[in-house]
Amino acid sequence: MKKDKYSRYEFLKKVGFTGPALMAVLGSCTQNEDFNVNALVVNTNGDTVSDLSSTSPVNVSTTPTTPTTPTTPTTPTTPTTPSVNALVSIDLNSSAASNLKTAGGYIIVNNMYVVGKTTAGAYVAASVVCTHEPKRQIILNKTEYFCTAHGARFALNGQTLNTVARSSLTVYKTQVNGNILSVTA
Repeated sequence: MKKDKYSRYEFLKKVGFTGPALMAVLGSCTQNEDFNVNALVVNTNGDTVSDLSSTSPVNVSTTPTTPTTPTTPTTPTTPTTPSVNALVSIDLNSSAASNLKTAGGYIIVNNMYVVGKTTAGAYVAASVVCTHEPKRQIILNKTEYFCTAHGARFALNGQTLNTVARSSLTVYKTQVNGNILSVTA
């Protein structure tokens, strides 16, 4: 008997899963090898950077969180206390957040969120999990979200910009309180 080796996605499609049911099963059975975080920009020198004109390496913050309902990005404000309902809180003065000082810069937080600064200067946040296949390879590409696995493109409000992904990307609200950037549902 010949044994073919299938990816989880190929196997589930062969047994009949399609559409939302396929995505639900794929999303519920991800494993560590599915969590690809190599969605980084590499400049002409071969260095991993926040954008092509940068020479600073990309840093990642780690704060445990749980994702919830998607919302739309907001512009920063300047209160002095962190948000009580924050999914993630990022100290903008930390070295881990250095890429958020430049427009187009982003960081991946807890392998769950891509948090970035748009070219307009607003902070945005979204899930790193692509809706095309549950690969954790969403990055901020200056004015849109981009999946480095298959080329899916999403507007900053999460809407699809091409036909690769059929459903919207989960996005979150952001708020700046002093030097703390909070990502909330």
